[in-house]
Amino acid sequence: MTQPDPTEHPLVSVVIPTRGRPELLRETLATIIAQDYAGPMEILVVHDREDADPSLSELSQPGREVRSMTNTGTPGLAGGRNTGLRKTSGVVVASCDDDDLWHPEKIRKQMDRLTADPTLLAVGAGIRLLMGDRDVDWPGQSAVVSHERLLGNRVKELHSSTLAIRRTAFAKAGEYDEDLPHGYGEDYDWLLRASRVGKVGVVNEILADIRKDVPSWFRGKSLNTADALEYMLDKHKDFATHPRGHARILGQIAYARATAGERRTALRQSTKALRIHPVAPHAWLGLMSATTGVDPQRVLLVARKFGRGVS
Repeated sequence: MTQPDPTEHPLVSVVIPTRGRPELLRETLATIIAQDYAGPMEILVVHDREDADPSLSELSQPGREVRSMTNTGTPGLAGGRNTGLRKTSGVVVASCDDDDLWHPEKIRKQMDRLTADPTLLAVGAGIRLLMGDRDVDWPGQSAVVSHERLLGNRVKELHSSTLAIRRTAFAKAGEYDEDLPHGYGEDYDWLLRASRVGKVGVVNEILADIRKDVPSWFRGKSLNTADALEYMLDKHKDFATHPRGHARILGQIAYARATAGERRTALRQSTKALRIHPVAPHAWLGLMSATTGVDPQRVLLVARKFGRGVS
């Protein structure tokens, strides 16, 4: 059997932080092991606040080694991703959450893109949102995502389950920030830093399915979200130069505070956001809840019925 040329098809590492979802994790692993990329892949599962599962190594296939380990960093996604990153050997490190699914051609097409453009630090891909009662397609909107665009928009096609990142990018942008409160938004924080020092791209095809029909560790923990967003706003000072992006983060903080019942704080943050950018959606949700007591999550659920939400 002819072995793949490592110069043409180098080793790709995949890091999957996980916690408490063994069945979903195995479905995720099956789609990663089944990648049609011609080169080898190592798949590192990092268990956060739980024991490693050595039986996962039994899923390994030729050229698709699966290894299991525990998070030795700060509890949470940032520590889990860094733990895996430090154990990888690939020239490209791909991230995936433990409940999402890759299309067979994902890594092959992303590696083709990285090979064709050596200036790219990382690439994402279009996604399909699995909402439970329907699927929503979200292909990439542009081949390159600027730092300016990332300030204004989270950019769904740069989801943590789509990113393929050159190892050298971490030397330029740093690792994931383990000081980020509760580990919320660690991938967005990293992308903001990366897009400041290099180029981030997208394969504008749908290459991953993102489950929105299963519980998230952050669901129901609005104050955790607010703490992390306040930290991020303080860390990334250039949000202040981008009215839409600044108001978006303030509005999300207001929404989170309102959801947690902190109506006075939500009112203050909503008002500030709307002064900066009068059409910030989350700010209006926070304002509505702060002044009327209407649960902002009910309005958000209506928005998500149309597949777009208010991000």
